[in-house]
Amino acid sequence: MPNLSECAEGEGLLRPVQVRRLLGVCPTTLWNYGKDGLLRPAQHTAGGHARYRESDVAAFMATLAVAA
Repeated sequence: MPNLSECAEGEGLLRPVQVRRLLGVCPTTLWNYGKDGLLRPAQHTAGGHARYRESDVAAFMATLAVAA
């Protein structure tokens, strides 16, 4: 069985709680980012749990830094 913590390219994936801690946001804010198309999960586990690419989160953090 493949490791769900890694993408096929070998890039790491983050759980929503990890992304929220990095961004300093609450669960609703992260959900709204996805709903608005700003930061969407790269994949979902078999159980339906979201996983975010590290590079996507880093790029999103960079856009937040520029906007601030």
